[in-house]
Amino acid sequence: MKIAYVVQFSSDLITPPFDGPANHIRQISMELAKRGHDVRLIFGLNNLRYYSDDLEHFGILPVPKLNRFLNLAEKVIRKIQTIIRFPYFAWFESHHFARQCLPQLQGFDLIIERTSWMAYGTTLMANKLKIPIIQEFNGDPLIDLDAKKIAPQGIQRWLAIKIYRYTLRKAAMIIATGEGWRDMLIHNWKINENQIKVIENGSVLVDILDRDQLKPFKIAEEAPTNPVEIVFLGGFYAWHGTDLLIEAFTRCLRTRPDIYLTLIGAGVGLVETKERVVALNLDHKITFPGQLSYQEYAPILATADIAVSPVCGRKEYSCLKLFDYKAAGLAIISSGENEQPATLIHNKTGLIVAPCDVNALEDAMLSLIGNPGLRRKLGYHARLDAEQNNSWRHTAAEVESLMTKLLMQRKWSEN
Repeated sequence: MKIAYVVQFSSDLITPPFDGPANHIRQISMELAKRGHDVRLIFGLNNLRYYSDDLEHFGILPVPKLNRFLNLAEKVIRKIQTIIRFPYFAWFESHHFARQCLPQLQGFDLIIERTSWMAYGTTLMANKLKIPIIQEFNGDPLIDLDAKKIAPQGIQRWLAIKIYRYTLRKAAMIIATGEGWRDMLIHNWKINENQIKVIENGSVLVDILDRDQLKPFKIAEEAPTNPVEIVFLGGFYAWHGTDLLIEAFTRCLRTRPDIYLTLIGAGVGLVETKERVVALNLDHKITFPGQLSYQEYAPILATADIAVSPVCGRKEYSCLKLFDYKAAGLAIISSGENEQPATLIHNKTGLIVAPCDVNALEDAMLSLIGNPGLRRKLGYHARLDAEQNNSWRHTAAEVESLMTKLLMQRKWSEN
């Protein structure tokens, strides 16, 4: 198949270290290419549009010239829009994106798009080319905007919701990366459940960390009194729950002063979190390595004992970090409810605690800190499950199966 992987507004896919969305896009692209498909990546970044066929060489797409009348009309409309605060349609941005990228997609069979807020250029291209588009739904952008207190309001909010729902409904299929996102698509965005396929993310650590590097697979038993390393991997945003984790960690120190916490990642709340740690006089106990590539954080996870995903304020708990934790054979504590996160089985591949409950988080952490046997059991089964279900190969195979099914259905309908 000739597959276009498109992101109208993308994170940096060129320069490492890559964030979660960038890693997802790169890994799926690479695995599909390994399976014999031609994959072209097209994405917008810093007002430029890039393309790549191998994720090593990147080109900038040429900008088609507008005739003088259309160029003048755009300037006038934008000026009026700014002055009278007329609702923003993203019409020009989406049409420019479509015009710029369209020549690159001639002869392609299908488009995969990681959805972007207020962006429908890829949908316009799919309509023009008459090829199916699969939308990837990796999180509800409106919830993220609300959490960051930058969500549109009034008529602009109504319009933005209409546009986003339009792009979702125009998709031949939508890939939801977790059951929580599937439920949100159905209930919040009114998408037909038959249009949604849940395909969970993967972890590259399944391949770069061997079993013999991981504590659950080592012969030596650990003493209950050994120092314990706890790790968090993710972003410093309110819903990631780092404040909750620090509070629970501080409480655990009262009975186990020989524990340590490593917080890996970046985000708008990083500086404030560091200041809080200093104020608590815990900077000798809590370290911040920053945002790391998976090659850099893999050995940190491999030598840790417990990994935490204390999500608070979101309805999806299958974060990318969980798959890395599983692949590293860690004893996992994750927020969850209503049989989520589906990737964990409580008391077999991890412990699931009520979200936003610091007491439950503290209890779970203490139960693992003092019980190396339980840590070993959870980490062992988590790694085995990751090997079977959470490699990017497995994820790409499911995506490939969905694409094949769509194209076969299209062929049958044409005949």
